[in-house]
Amino acid sequence: MVTVFLRGGLGNQMFQYALGLALAKRNKTKLLLDSVFLCDRFPRKNFTYRTFDLDVFALEPRFTALSKIANAIPVPGLWLGADLAFIKSRDFFGVQKIVKEKNEQAFDPEILRSGDNLLLWGRWQNEKYFSEVADEVRAAFRFRHPFEGEAKALAEKIRSCNSVSLHVRRGDFASSAVVKDLMGDTNLSYYSRAARYIGERVKKPELFVFSDDIEWCKKNITVPFPATYATFTSEGPKASFHLHLMSLCKHNIIANSTFSWWGAWLNNNPGKIVIAPKQWYADGTKTDILPEKWIKL
Repeated sequence: MVTVFLRGGLGNQMFQYALGLALAKRNKTKLLLDSVFLCDRFPRKNFTYRTFDLDVFALEPRFTALSKIANAIPVPGLWLGADLAFIKSRDFFGVQKIVKEKNEQAFDPEILRSGDNLLLWGRWQNEKYFSEVADEVRAAFRFRHPFEGEAKALAEKIRSCNSVSLHVRRGDFASSAVVKDLMGDTNLSYYSRAARYIGERVKKPELFVFSDDIEWCKKNITVPFPATYATFTSEGPKASFHLHLMSLCKHNIIANSTFSWWGAWLNNNPGKIVIAPKQWYADGTKTDILPEKWIKL
């Protein structure tokens, strides 16, 4: 059995699930999800609370017993404390091994040889962890909800032109001092260079801008070709419509965000151009998160 300890937003949960799926397939065993941390609302300073977001996909998750209890009867701190103690005790007595990520910025091939009966604790932000089951990952991340309203109209427009998604992550990147120090300010120069790169290689491109602060984008991002700005009314359940729409675009300009990373990765266009920021972190820390074929600017 492979258990994945889930944390973070949708993009992070997708990376964690993808590795869990890869190891479960490799070892021909079950995949369980531990969502206790996502359910917990114990007071934390400068912390962005999350929920279980993988339900926007058609996958059928299996949860640990304590995850089901924590979701049904939320008690801040209680179930998380019990869960952490349970995990440590199982590891101590050799019942289930804890496999922790040694370096969040670098791919570790040893992880794929971890065997069975383990709990995965990490972010696992590298496609090499699940490249051998890429088709199964794509199948798992099949969107559950059909487009409605504005999102449906956007999908039709995206399919009809040389569409290019451009994603700008603001939210906690702009409002949280801790996150801002880690991820940096919105890099307007990067978006200008990325748009210019696309304009030199794609005939009559049309830009589709996605963001959690679309009004800021309208005021601050200027591009030399037609642009459509996706508003919050087209987000869909847990912003899944925007992720789905980005994946339908023929090309992608992503932010230093796992959300738009997955929008680009799920893009099935064989000739896609994906542009990503070379500097993922504000302090210049190197990371393996970007696939080799993507353009780094």
